[in-house]
Amino acid sequence: MGIRISGMASGMDTEKIIKDLMKTQREPINRLQRSKYLTEWKRDSYREMNTLLADLQNSLKTLRMSSTFSKKVASSENDNIVSASAQGRPAMASYAITVEQLAKPATPPMAVFSPASTTNAAEFTLTLTKGAETKDFIIKENQSIETTIREINSANLGIKATFFDGKLALTSDDDQTFNVSTSNTSNSFNIANGNSSGVSGGEEAKFTVNGVSYTSKTNTFNFDGIDINLKQVTTTPVVISTKTDEEAIFNTIKDFVDKYNAIIETINKKISEPKYKSYQPLLDEEKEALSEKTAEKMDTMAKSGILLRDPILTSGLTELRRALSTPLQVAGVNTAFDTLSEIGIGGPPPGKFAYQENGKLYINEDKLRESIRNNGEDVLKLFTNYSSSNDSATKYKESGVAERLYSELNKIMDKVTKEAGASGSIYDDSSLGKKLKQTDEDIQRWEDRLKMIEDRYWKQFTAMEKAMSQAQSQGSWFAQMLGQQ
Repeated sequence: MGIRISGMASGMDTEKIIKDLMKTQREPINRLQRSKYLTEWKRDSYREMNTLLADLQNSLKTLRMSSTFSKKVASSENDNIVSASAQGRPAMASYAITVEQLAKPATPPMAVFSPASTTNAAEFTLTLTKGAETKDFIIKENQSIETTIREINSANLGIKATFFDGKLALTSDDDQTFNVSTSNTSNSFNIANGNSSGVSGGEEAKFTVNGVSYTSKTNTFNFDGIDINLKQVTTTPVVISTKTDEEAIFNTIKDFVDKYNAIIETINKKISEPKYKSYQPLLDEEKEALSEKTAEKMDTMAKSGILLRDPILTSGLTELRRALSTPLQVAGVNTAFDTLSEIGIGGPPPGKFAYQENGKLYINEDKLRESIRNNGEDVLKLFTNYSSSNDSATKYKESGVAERLYSELNKIMDKVTKEAGASGSIYDDSSLGKKLKQTDEDIQRWEDRLKMIEDRYWKQFTAMEKAMSQAQSQGSWFAQMLGQQ
């Protein structure tokens, strides 16, 4: 940058004049910057829509699994004798149980000592050996019995220490015995060398299920996917009944429908949002000249309609509605339950405003519960049927609603990602990403060009100032010469 002379001879505010001239010259950059803001807003809006679609797709994972529709509940006809709860998928509808004998826990291996004091007088080493593992504990002088217990219990040796009623008990946490040794048998805790006792006592539970005899070390166990708890001896069979968990299946379907409706409502609002063409993105200097509230409002108006009638999202919603309404067409399907409407999930109630619902789903709760109760296999197939066909048209017809919807969501999200990229991605090869990169390059080229234009203005005004200064100097000289004559 050369020397800049600002109005020394002319008296003009050269800096302001050039700044005003450059405002006009910067208009192409301003247009590019506004275009960049619009592109960024569109990219971010696309990504927000993709996040919603991904959330909807994630909610479909459970609806695609047959285990979701095979959940069972178990109930006992007498919980006071035998209680039960289903954790898996029981194979039978009922189980008759008799209880000959309840299990009684065995006494685990232990070693018991009677400390003379709860504080150790002289340091010694306590060694515990269980199986192939040995652990030495240095019991320091003046160490309390509470500290000793804490050290033993935190050693993960499978031996637990307790102190109660003047007795220090070391107990195995399984049936395995252990050895105790000490470097000083005259220690204050009266811990002596020796082995723990063995397992003593205990009885196994004896019971029958549907006439077959079984035993168990505990009164609580899992049998064919049912958690059973034996409470009393009985020779009269207690029947445990199992049935499909209708409530869980209903709630899973309802949760999906609620999420689907909320998400498509949000997307529908986005693609029908009004566009205010008179509002353009504000430049930084324009924001500085406005109050924060006004600037925020104007930017909100400028962002409105950024995805108005967007073809990707509009066609995507159409495909989602089609995926939900197309009948399942595969061998063995019950044609009375091959669409969602036939199990109680359909469109809005008839009325002059029904069209405004834009594809929302409505549940007839009584009909859906009845379908789950009486036609559970048909409901399962309607949602989860999987087609291995390589023909896309055949695969579409043979796929269950959840499978079909999951696939269509993939296609929509792929299109959005191709258009707007993905959040957090290091390399953005999307259409809008490329456009932003090109805009940044154009802005930089214009910045370089404007710098040259500004430098030229300054050179021209500086040259003018120098010429005027020289003219003024010559005028002063002539005036001085004339004054001397």
